[in-house]
Amino acid sequence: MKKNDKIPHTKEHNGKFSDKAAQKEEKTPPIDIELQAKQAAIQSELEEKLSDLTEKYIRLLAEYDNYRKRTAREFESVITTAAEKLVAEFLPILDNLDRATEHRTNKTTYEDYVKGIALIEDQLRAILARAGLETIEVMGKNFDPAVHSAIMQVESETAEPGTVIAEAEKGYLLNGKIIRHPKVVVSKQKEKDGNKE
Repeated sequence: MKKNDKIPHTKEHNGKFSDKAAQKEEKTPPIDIELQAKQAAIQSELEEKLSDLTEKYIRLLAEYDNYRKRTAREFESVITTAAEKLVAEFLPILDNLDRATEHRTNKTTYEDYVKGIALIEDQLRAILARAGLETIEVMGKNFDPAVHSAIMQVESETAEPGTVIAEAEKGYLLNGKIIRHPKVVVSKQKEKDGNKE
């Protein structure tokens, strides 16, 4: 045979070639059945855990939504109950004002009428005090912009500058919190005649 001559394909050559392919296939490791079983078990376990966690998440979400709705209802109920209680306390005052209005044209003297209105005012103040309302005392105190609302400054010979000398409108605290600042008049130092133009 010459170098350039091709080797004829015979059954013998094909057989040898086939044997080499078979040997190559035998060298690649067969898929381990035990490993597949472990992977399947792990995957099944993870899917079960995911399902449990998803179920817990959905349950927790529903519980939170129910809690939020229940809390909103309870808050609304507390506000309604508090309003009902306060209004119920004001009803006797309303009754007394109705009586005073009915009797003002009768032969009631002005002094008796004023006394009756003063009693109703006392009744109202007592109810508001039970609810936590307090008057802010301002007269003679140093002006505090966090508490007072100054509407005017007036020269004063008797009061130190920055002292509250008059109250135009009362201020109130409700349970220690300012709900209305008092409107006050504050003293200032009297200007000397030389400062005026």
